[in-house]
Formats: sequence, structure tokens, C-alpha cells
Amino acid sequence: MKRVLFAAIAATAILAVPIIASLVRSDRSGPEMVAAPAQRLIAGPRTSASFLYCEFNNFADQTPFVGFYFRVEGIPSALAVSLLFQRERDGSQTNFGGQDGPSPQWAFDGSSSPPAIHAPEGDMQINLYGYDPREPGKIWFEAGLRSIRYKNLGGRCRQGGGA
Repeated sequence: MKRVLFAAIAATAILAVPIIASLVRSDRSGPEMVAAPAQRLIAGPRTSASFLYCEFNNFADQTPFVGFYFRVEGIPSALAVSLLFQRERDGSQTNFGGQDGPSPQWAFDGSSSPPAIHAPEGDMQINLYGYDPREPGKIWFEAGLRSIRYKNLGGRCRQGGGA
């Protein structure tokens, strides 16, 4: 009886390992363009930095066409949004900040519906459907890119924790 019980427990454990590993992997990894896993934040007024990653797909393709990674700082009524990198479909990436100069500051407009961030040159806008800067974000939410270069693309964003 003890051998049967031990064998049943061992078989269950062996079968559960791949399932648990896939759940952990799916929670920590996103599409191939995500630079780092999102971390859980404490909800409420935000004064420390968080990160916002947005990726946009071509119409019929599920592969990200372009991705943007932002550092978001401040409180919800006055957010500072800095572009850290922009990654293209071919894998090329343009990094901002550091030795090459400051990161471009995008303007956050929380009064519009939906909230949006605007590029400094005015040639790009990202609409953030369902975005709440006070909420942590392991969940992707819908976004739309309005751009002269990329045209209008649908996509999604995820907000991650910061320092």
C-alpha cells in the first residue's frame, strides 16, 4: 500500500514539473522583443520609476513590427516618460540615454481619452487603452500607434516595476 501511494505521489510530481515550469516561463517571458520581465509594483501614487513596454504588429502578422521601451517617473498627474530604446522587426535597436545623450522625453496626456504619449517631434502618438499609471502591470493592455513612419498599427503595452 505504501509503495502504491509513493508511486502515485512520485508520478504526480513528475507530471507537475513541466506544467509548473511552463507557467513560470509564460509569466516571466513575453514576446521575443521584451527586454526584461515585468516586476510587481505597489499600487498607489507613484514617485519612483516604472517601465512601459509597447509593441505594435503589422496587420496580419503576430510578430512585433516595432517596440518601444519607456521609463516612467513621477506621479500620475505629472508623468515624465523617457524613451530608453526602440527595436525594429529586423532586430536592430536604437538605444537612447547614456553616453549618446539624453533620452527623448515623450509627453503624457492623461486628460485625453484614451490616455496617450506623444513623441517630442510630434510625429508619433501611442494611445494607451486601459492604462492606469498607478496600477502594476503583469497584464498586457491594448495600445495603438499613430505614426507618419509606421502608419496606424495596433498593439499592446505592459507596465513593469522599477527602482
